[in-house]
Amino acid sequence: MPEFGYAVSETGDPAPAAAQSPVVQAAERLVGKIETLVHQVTALRAENASLRREVRDAVALLDRAGAALGDAAGARPRRRKAVAPKARRRRRGKGPKGRATPASVTAEVVRAVLAKKGAATAAEIAGEITAAGEPVSGRAIRFLAERAGAETFVGEDGLRRYRL
Repeated sequence: MPEFGYAVSETGDPAPAAAQSPVVQAAERLVGKIETLVHQVTALRAENASLRREVRDAVALLDRAGAALGDAAGARPRRRKAVAPKARRRRRGKGPKGRATPASVTAEVVRAVLAKKGAATAAEIAGEITAAGEPVSGRAIRFLAERAGAETFVGEDGLRRYRL
């Protein structure tokens, strides 16, 4: 039976590889490449086994850390509270507290203050009415000024102002 690298002649003497056929040479190259691949696969399997051990150790470490954290926090692990859906805001209409703006503060009162001041912000109008004895907010004045027919414009200072 011929060995790779040498051909056996009819006399039984090994001949140099150059005398071999091209098919035998290709087969030898193929065997060499297969042997190289086998060595690479063996090395990859060893590396894979090593990586599996490292992952197993890391998972065990995380399990121990989680158990220690659970013991430190109490018998049960803590959970996040469920967030309740936001309910619609209820409007403060004529509820148990009554009207937010005094009944004596009307669009006519706002018109009188605007006639006296000429042009003013809602806060300035509210301050004038509050000084007269009826506490009122600037927000209520904005609503009442529109009802009074006041013209709205932006002043030089960038604030919303009202005038008749």
